Formats: sequence, structure tokens, C-alpha cells
Amino acid sequence: MDPVALAPWRDLSIVWFILWMFIFMLIPGAAFFFALKYLRKFNRWLKLPLLTAHVWALRIEQSTTRVSDRIAAFPIAIHSRAAQANVTVRGVIDYLRNG
Repeated sequence: MDPVALAPWRDLSIVWFILWMFIFMLIPGAAFFFALKYLRKFNRWLKLPLLTAHVWALRIEQSTTRVSDRIAAFPIAIHSRAAQANVTVRGVIDYLRNG
């Protein structure tokens, strides 16, 4: 058979194949387009509540840090005052013994 006689059918089948591939790729492409569109819209909507939650989390963190520092400062101050008094008493006793 002459290959030239089959050339139009080959070209027609290539066009038909391209048309089917375009249709098959159009559906997932449109689904992907709308999914990204609504995902971006959802992200813009969600930004403000997440920012509010972040601000509240920072406020809670600062208040718990402040309270824990105050709670820990009391025993530390007592221990440091006791150490200062101990060193002062030892210094006075050593001075009185040697003096």
C-alpha cells in the first residue's frame, strides 16, 4: 500500500488524538485552577483569625513568663541574701579573730 494514501488519515488521527488529550487535560486543569483560586481565598479569610490567635498566644506567653520569673525570684533572693549574710558574718568573725 502506498504511504502517501494513508497520510491524510495519519494527520487526522494525530489531530483527533490532540483533541482528546486537550479534553482530558482541560478537566483536571480547570479543577486545579478552581482549587487554587478557592484555596487562596480561604488563606486570605484565615489570616486574620490566625493573627488574632498568635497575638493571644504571645500575650499568654508573656504573662506566664512574667509570673514564673516572679515566683522564681523569691527563693533566689532569699538564697542570695543568706549567702551575703553568711559571707558578711564570716568576714566579721575572721576580722575579730585576727584583729
